[in-house]
Amino acid sequence: MNTKRNRIAGDVLVERLDELESQRNLTQREVSEAIGMPEQTYSNKKNRTGRSFTLKDMNALADFFNVSTDYLLGRTDTPWPDPWEEKEDK
Repeated sequence: MNTKRNRIAGDVLVERLDELESQRNLTQREVSEAIGMPEQTYSNKKNRTGRSFTLKDMNALADFFNVSTDYLLGRTDTPWPDPWEEKEDK
């Protein structure tokens, strides 16, 4: 079950990264350089042929794209949710 949940979370993360790169007309090389990661490592992590993104990676990506880590992980659809907004019951 955890593996399936991790795979789904990884799918959302990759979709969000692709979307953010596209919106800003950035290449993987530009993103990887900005966060201090070799391009091949970034590509491998996105394609899940290498290790997963670490918390440090996630924070660097969120800072670079100016979004929350919750947005990158698919926990919210708003890049910077209002912390005072009431949460809807699901």
